[in-house]
This record gives sequence, structure tokens and C-alpha cells, in this order.
Amino acid sequence: MPGFVKVATTDEIPAGRCKGVEVDGKPIAVINVEGTYYAADDTCTHRGALLSEGDVEGKEIICPLHGAVFDATNGEVIEPPATEPLTCYNIRVSGEAIEVEV
Repeated sequence: MPGFVKVATTDEIPAGRCKGVEVDGKPIAVINVEGTYYAADDTCTHRGALLSEGDVEGKEIICPLHGAVFDATNGEVIEPPATEPLTCYNIRVSGEAIEVEV
């Protein structure tokens, strides 16, 4: 049954940063874009690298392996070599807790 799961606290992911978490065996990247949190698959759709090990620039998350660029707010591909978007997840902040719905 889907529900929200606490994955981090707001002080763990400052603006412009990303944290990789695992929920029910799924690797998920939690990204802070100027104080708003987003959650997406942590696996690049090109070759499977962990996006949480890449850079965040504005609302873009950059794969550390081949430089694919994704929009952290909606998972869409901005620059190849990736061609498939990321799956995104609902997220909420409750007090200091960041929760992802899976």
C-alpha cells in the first residue's frame, strides 16, 4: 500500500544539493532546488549511474558518468545521452522531515 516514508531531514539536504536514499529497494534522489524538494529515480536512464553522485545546477541534475542532464522538477531529459525521463515521486515536508510517497 503506497504511503509517505521519511527519508531525510531538511538540514541534511541544503539548497543546490542532492541525497540518495533507498525506499522499498528503490534508489531515489531527493533534490533541493532553491528550498523546494523533489524526488526522482536515482538511476540515470542512460547507463544506470547514481544521479545523487552528480551535480545539481539550478533545477538540473547532471549524471556523473556521461553528463546527461535532467530537470529535477519533472524528470524530463534536458541533454543527452539519456533519452528516457526519470520517474518522479510525490514529496512533502512535515516539520523538518522530508517524506517521499512510494
